[in-house]
Amino acid sequence: MDKENFRKEQKQRLKNHAQKRFHFDFKIYKEITKIIKNTKSKNILIFIPLPYEPNLLRFRKNLSKNCILFVPFMQDKSLKMVKLRMPFKKGDFGVRQCANSFAKVKIDLAVVPVIGVDKNFKRIGHGKGFYDRFFAELSYEVKIIFIQSIDALTNQSLTQDHDIKADFYINPYKKYFKKELRYVNNTYCIYRRYHRRWDRIFSCQKDQ
Repeated sequence: MDKENFRKEQKQRLKNHAQKRFHFDFKIYKEITKIIKNTKSKNILIFIPLPYEPNLLRFRKNLSKNCILFVPFMQDKSLKMVKLRMPFKKGDFGVRQCANSFAKVKIDLAVVPVIGVDKNFKRIGHGKGFYDRFFAELSYEVKIIFIQSIDALTNQSLTQDHDIKADFYINPYKKYFKKELRYVNNTYCIYRRYHRRWDRIFSCQKDQ
């Protein structure tokens, strides 16, 4: 299966998925709060969801107690970060956005929606490349969490060099994380947690 067909299949799965329930989003939120605590992150990029994406805005009051929240703002063919604040307005592609701002900020952690994830732990999104260009333009490294409402990790390699890679991938059913093996053939491994047990599922060559 190629990338485009995989994207279409997962989009259909998302749209056919039962209406999101609060406890699914809550599971994702709880895992994210653990990562925030462990990484001591303060400036967090989240997103304003589409109808089939997890809705972390439900928990923004709790998240805002210890963190400053930012969301993407579409600008030309890339994104910029603006502080999360009401009201939302519809921008390009029908995506809701906060008001534009020009404050410069450095984030510690980014929570990014996905359509799917390939064997390289890289993002398959809507194909517009906004997130890819945004992260490519950053002059510093950021921890990245992929989230979605279904489990859509494939054992195929479908992405290109420019596609962004996560440190964590979280959905209501399973949790995954990437572990670097810096001294063993320059590789990294993907681990899955299921029923409180971590299993190694992929081992891949690290990007040069």
